[in-house]
Amino acid sequence: MELLPKIRRFSLLSVGLLVAFGGIQPASSASRQGDRPVRVATLVPFAEHALERLPAGRVEVVASVRRSPTSAIDGVVDLGSPHSPSLEALVGARPDLVIADRAMHAALAPRLEDVAAVLRIDGSSVDGTFESLRRIGQAVRADDEMRARIDEARQSLERQRMPEPVATLALFGTPSSLLAITSRTWLGDLLGEMNLDNLAADLSGRETVPGYVLVSDEVLATMRPELIVVVAHGDPVSVRAALDARLGEGGAWRSLADGARIHVLEAERFAANPGLGMVDVARHLNELATVR
Repeated sequence: MELLPKIRRFSLLSVGLLVAFGGIQPASSASRQGDRPVRVATLVPFAEHALERLPAGRVEVVASVRRSPTSAIDGVVDLGSPHSPSLEALVGARPDLVIADRAMHAALAPRLEDVAAVLRIDGSSVDGTFESLRRIGQAVRADDEMRARIDEARQSLERQRMPEPVATLALFGTPSSLLAITSRTWLGDLLGEMNLDNLAADLSGRETVPGYVLVSDEVLATMRPELIVVVAHGDPVSVRAALDARLGEGGAWRSLADGARIHVLEAERFAANPGLGMVDVARHLNELATVR
């Protein structure tokens, strides 16, 4: 069961959430609390992005991690990085519900449970992301509104699907280290949903971050991509220069460059799962794959 109940002093809201996720429809928890908004702290940026689009009065985001290293969100408690959120600031925000990433925040789960009810979600795939958003909508009593937004996003994604498969290699990294993006990530899975044939989809090997594989030059040399996209962790110009050196005459990846269209993408838009914003990412990838 993905909802981790608060260990001590269950609030009425926590009990309501627990019953709802058990598949039983309780009496309205809203009526028990005077229809006040659910106070939410989110450790997952795409959750905050989706919640802010719900009708006013349903939910109050009281604390959030940053969408990027330099972009704290106005009007809410700043929890810092998604990878190392401030628990002190989280406690001070007094949330009813904490939204956490199932994998990234697994080690924090026992401490989060002492703060509030915890909803653990999965953003490692397209379907997992939409299912997580559905569960968030249910938890904050905005199920219908969230479902409508998810249905709209799914329909928009379908329109971005390529009519014919396009052999694609997706990479992530710095000028000195590039990793292959597999289907075990949201972006790699999105490529598959769009009929962009991810050549690294099933690669295995050393993973310092789940789903991102350090792959040898020998393996890459066997690939024949039509499209190469590189998510730059750092300065895109420097990443492109390093990539050009590897793809150039005498470079270790020279064979990859034959006939491939190459694009370097900024990390702020393409590194972190954007949730409902996957539609915009898909639209941009469609344009890159279509333009010759």
